[in-house]
Amino acid sequence: MPEELQDNSKKTSKEIWLFLIFVDIVALCVFGFFIYKSFFNDFDFASLIPQTYAEEEVLAEADVQENILVEKEKLPQEEAPAVVAEEPKPVQNEPEVKPAKLAEAPAEKPVVKAEPKKQSVFVSGSGKTRKVTFKYYGNAKSVSIISGFTMRKPVALKKSGGVWSATLVIYPGEYRYMFIVDGKETPDPNALQDDGRSVVVIK
Repeated sequence: MPEELQDNSKKTSKEIWLFLIFVDIVALCVFGFFIYKSFFNDFDFASLIPQTYAEEEVLAEADVQENILVEKEKLPQEEAPAVVAEEPKPVQNEPEVKPAKLAEAPAEKPVVKAEPKKQSVFVSGSGKTRKVTFKYYGNAKSVSIISGFTMRKPVALKKSGGVWSATLVIYPGEYRYMFIVDGKETPDPNALQDDGRSVVVIK
């Protein structure tokens, strides 16, 4: 073989061996790291600490507690105040409170229903005058009407079907009138009242 080929083969073999050595070193480092980690997790470092040190700490704490108890016993204890029992007070009989009588409700007054008023004046017609009919619904032997529109003279009403009536021709205006029932002046119970007289407004 020529010398150049021999030199090249030696170089390549050296490079291969160097690469293999480097790979082995890396593998050993990784393997050693995992072994160290597993050993560190499983190993109990507390077992390496001497027990005497822990026992000395427990004894020191016990001595401190004993010293505290001794100091408390030396302190003067305060005497508790004597409790004097009070004599029971006599129970006074309270006066009985009688319930107040309920106020009696006032008796209800009977409600008197007012009879509806009947129409006693009827107006009809137009123009200057009106025809006005007056009616009286009470029981009587004789009935008449007196007012300014009768010239202060009584005008007799006629009875028909139990009702007294009379029709007069009157000018529009407001008038006061009275019925004369069996000789007595009586206001119309179904009309407005003013000063004891009945009032009619003719429009």
